[in-house]
Amino acid sequence: MDLSIKDEVLNDFKTVLKNVDFSSYNPNSSEFLTALNLGLMWNILNEMSECGESPAPASEHKSVDDIDEELSGAKKYLQKYSETQDSTYKEMASDELKHANLLIKKAYSKLPGGEEKMKLKSYEDEIKVISEMI
Repeated sequence: MDLSIKDEVLNDFKTVLKNVDFSSYNPNSSEFLTALNLGLMWNILNEMSECGESPAPASEHKSVDDIDEELSGAKKYLQKYSETQDSTYKEMASDELKHANLLIKKAYSKLPGGEEKMKLKSYEDEIKVISEMI
């Protein structure tokens, strides 16, 4: 479990909790519900941590999977182009590479860790190779 995630949720909880007026609070107020949800989330993260589970942000894994999917599509269309010499497939391969480049830029904007940076770099290298083939 990434401690920074739990710490972030706990800090948010403490901040929001200060806004709840317990002398005359409304359990349906947005301040109360926000504090309640943050407290529950912090509790769940602790439980997951005790079980050895790690909630990896889905967006990071998804973006890397999406890049791989775009590169696979580019290879597939490049293969079809080489078989048929139909320039439409060549354009489609180029489009897939453009999509992959955009996803890489988005992934870099999220300040990836060392392992993900290396994966993104390998994707960039793969794009160069495929681009040269087109």
